[in-house]
Amino acid sequence: MEKFPELKNEQVALLRADINTGIILDKDYVYATTINQEVYTVFDNVKSAIKFAKSIISERNDVECGIYGNDLVALLILTRDNIGSY
Repeated sequence: MEKFPELKNEQVALLRADINTGIILDKDYVYATTINQEVYTVFDNVKSAIKFAKSIISERNDVECGIYGNDLVALLILTRDNIGSY
């Protein structure tokens, strides 16, 4: 799996996972099994990442999205069950 990106200022990284198994997905929604697969998408701020995550989840309700800051701790986990809260 791809190395966690170096984030600057208010940037965040979005990570996709299969909601049923927790397995990380790459940008094409394929199980991430190699280091060559891109699994992170970087955004300039949390608001942009949430907007993108909502679009993913509304199209694919079997995917959850984690939004991470510099400290590698999830700031938010968005799922089909809580997407209306954001």
